[in-house]
Amino acid sequence: MLPKEETTPKRYGLATLFRNAFNAFKVSLYDTIAYQVLFAILLNIVILPILYIIYDFLFVTKGYPALVNTDVGSFLFSIRGLIAIMLYALVAIAIFCIEKFGLLFITVSYQNGKRLPPFSALKQSVKKLPVELAVVAIKAPYYAALIALFLVPGVLAYVFFSDSWFCIPVITILALLGIVFLFYRFITWTFVDYQVVIEGKKVLQAFLYKLNKKLIKQLALTFIVWYLLIVLCLGVLIIVFGALCWLILYAVIDNSLLLAPVFSLLVVLFTLLLFLFSLAFNSLDSNFLTELYYQNREREIAGFDIIVPEPKEVSYRSTPEVTNKHILAVLIICLVGVSIGTILLLPAVQEDIASIDNPIYVTAHRGSSGRAPQNTISAFVAAIEDKADYVELDVQETKDGVVVVLHDANLHHVGGVDKNIWELNYSELQAIDVGSSFSPEFAGERVPTLEGAIDVTKGKVLVNIEIKLNGHEKNLVENTVRIVEEKGIEDECVITSLDYNALKEVRALNPDLRIGMIIAAVIGDYSKLDVDFYSVEPNLVLTKKFMRDAHDDNKEVHIWTLNPKADVSEYLDLGVDNIINDYPVMVQELLNEKQNRSEIEKLITKFFTFIEIPGFL
Repeated sequence: MLPKEETTPKRYGLATLFRNAFNAFKVSLYDTIAYQVLFAILLNIVILPILYIIYDFLFVTKGYPALVNTDVGSFLFSIRGLIAIMLYALVAIAIFCIEKFGLLFITVSYQNGKRLPPFSALKQSVKKLPVELAVVAIKAPYYAALIALFLVPGVLAYVFFSDSWFCIPVITILALLGIVFLFYRFITWTFVDYQVVIEGKKVLQAFLYKLNKKLIKQLALTFIVWYLLIVLCLGVLIIVFGALCWLILYAVIDNSLLLAPVFSLLVVLFTLLLFLFSLAFNSLDSNFLTELYYQNREREIAGFDIIVPEPKEVSYRSTPEVTNKHILAVLIICLVGVSIGTILLLPAVQEDIASIDNPIYVTAHRGSSGRAPQNTISAFVAAIEDKADYVELDVQETKDGVVVVLHDANLHHVGGVDKNIWELNYSELQAIDVGSSFSPEFAGERVPTLEGAIDVTKGKVLVNIEIKLNGHEKNLVENTVRIVEEKGIEDECVITSLDYNALKEVRALNPDLRIGMIIAAVIGDYSKLDVDFYSVEPNLVLTKKFMRDAHDDNKEVHIWTLNPKADVSEYLDLGVDNIINDYPVMVQELLNEKQNRSEIEKLITKFFTFIEIPGFL
């Protein structure tokens, strides 16, 4: 009796699959790179200018230089805001689709032994845009809902149980589960794009395409290994070129004439290298996914449970020949681009190098509120003892118009009394103990007046006065400015607020006072705001570009309120001017550590603040 013939192969050739994808990548490289460059040119010359025109219509012509904080929410939920969101979302998705599917069409054409030039790929991608949008319109909300499903419980756990031992494990487990589910769905939808635009299947039919369990496991392993290899290559590239930059900068660190030009040149070269890597990655990844798709089709024909790739020798006569003239032209273009980039970057580099040892100021947030009740005389005294450069305090008005130092509108958190500040006269407010809730040591602490706080801090520490509007104040801004003038601390204080109108009123009352816009969210051109500095929420607002733009405009950047040590260290290296923190001593210690680093360490740290890692989108 003859043995039963094996119908399912036992081995899976990952190396063969990767080799096939790389061979296709080499053959299609000219067209895939040319397509991405063509698309980038069209994006910057045609698409983005149109978006700027739309932006100008929505904001500038309507009298909004920028929308900040609560104005952002009000705008986004208005009719004009909803139209803007939908329009920008549609354009963003369309841009994503045209670039991604254009590469798909090119790599598919090479798999079929043909060549699809970049312009033809662009035309075909635009032609297929409706079905491409339909695919993304299903994927994007699903992914967003899946993220929200795990993100919301994690946020709730942090908000309500942040002090509990199980908070971090719960958040970690939820994050891992979210990643696993997203990865699983990514695998099961691997071939949807190809089935819709290549095979012509209905969109819903393509999403209902099922993979067997063995194939899902195989694809999971394939994607993990593939993207780990890509990350490894990027890591090696960054480490090797970073080390080379370190050696070159070390060689010229004492040469004041060469340092800035060499620094600028290395930044431009590093950025160019990462840009070229991103182009190559997009091309290679598209070829890899296309190779997977065709291997899966062969699997279906053979009736196997898993993909068993066979080696392919790819060679296409119609591939454009890359001559020495082409190489020379590319080199000349790169040389000119690098030269122009270096020259344009040089002023910013010179300024940043000169500012490496500039002082970074420390502001005690509501006083040293990590060791004394917030916004109290004890907290301000503690801030002076901690040698903070500034003390930050919040001002509001009582029912009878007294300017007092208080953050929350309601007294429940600090005083255990469910009363709003505008419901109490100053005499009634003085009956409330705001120290015991922090520690019995501070029993009897009262809400101070702004005058009382200034009497304690004047001549000892600078003051950051934040105007807190609650909708019930009568003359808060005017009275605050009057008190500052009467106490003679115009040169010892700054005034900040989340409300731009309040700052405009301060400017009108006393143009010599320094004012700062507190920014938790922003849309539009914030540089047009008439303020002297920005005080920003770092996680949502602060970026390298924000820092550079603000400093180019001669405006300081303050950040609030960072307490974890690692977070503070990160933003110290970014070049912020002032850190608002509950623990000023901790920040001072980190500043001392930063100051004690060698000159080359400081220079390399500054170097990497100019480098942006590509997003591979």
